[in-house]
Amino acid sequence: MRWVLPYIDQPPAFWERVREVVPGDEVTVYVPMPEAPLGSGRPPQPVSHRADFLGRGGVRTSVLLNPVVHEGSAEAVFEAVRPPLQELVSEYGVAEAVVASVGLARLIREALPDLRLSASTLLEVSTPAQAVYLEGIFDSLTPSGRIVRDTRALAALKAAFGGRIRLMVNEGCLPGCVYRTQHFAEMNSGMPTPASLCAGLLEREPWLALTGAWILPQHLDLFDGLYDELKLDGRVTLADPVHYLRVLRAYAERTPRALDEIGGGPVTAVRAPAVTRAFFAHTLTCDKACDRCEWCRSFHASGAEAGEHGEGAHG
Repeated sequence: MRWVLPYIDQPPAFWERVREVVPGDEVTVYVPMPEAPLGSGRPPQPVSHRADFLGRGGVRTSVLLNPVVHEGSAEAVFEAVRPPLQELVSEYGVAEAVVASVGLARLIREALPDLRLSASTLLEVSTPAQAVYLEGIFDSLTPSGRIVRDTRALAALKAAFGGRIRLMVNEGCLPGCVYRTQHFAEMNSGMPTPASLCAGLLEREPWLALTGAWILPQHLDLFDGLYDELKLDGRVTLADPVHYLRVLRAYAERTPRALDEIGGGPVTAVRAPAVTRAFFAHTLTCDKACDRCEWCRSFHASGAEAGEHGEGAHG
């Protein structure tokens, strides 16, 4: 298994414990690019241990170059990014960059052909036709949250894309969220604690949390064959090292967890009825006609739904 995990500001001993949780597996840790001329899509975070982490190795390292938008042309951004990126590759052995701009990625590919490139989920790639645009540029691709809960769409994308499919499991924006672009723009702006723009919506329609692009550990088997790598999100939400290791172990061992126990963002940090296997499996092949369907609304409204399916608390 290949794991892609978030960097949190911890000493080397923590990363040794990470390796103990997934022994024998390949691990890549993604880190905000030091002194980057463009942001990483999240608020500033502690970095007191980052130099030690980059210098010691022990796991593969990926750097983030993935704001939703960047100021200036791709060529101008590349010229600013190129010197620090080349230094990270040559001095610290950084093996990958996560990029949300196809134009920027193409320029990096031409200049650093041995650097692996991963298409950020922020590119919103969800169809086989879009995979054609990325041919020869990216080595891996994190699909849009629009199709994480659509196994037929995931299968079609995997068949069309020549690289590796990286499935993000513990985080999940609302598919097609109308606040998403502005939310990431604000998080990338340097604001210390940007608010969740969808909080009011989730208060008004709490059942929508059940439609988010998340996968609980106990349901990973429903996706077997549809991915090559599993990614945990949570540079902020998994900042507690104990919680980080608990979540990673749950996914590695497929231990049942509730929605608010997987270290995700606003859509997963909510109380919801215990997500049964029958409920979740249904959402993987439904037509996503939430305007006409009552499945998620009814499930959220009735805590007795799990009993009707004859399943335990975690399905």
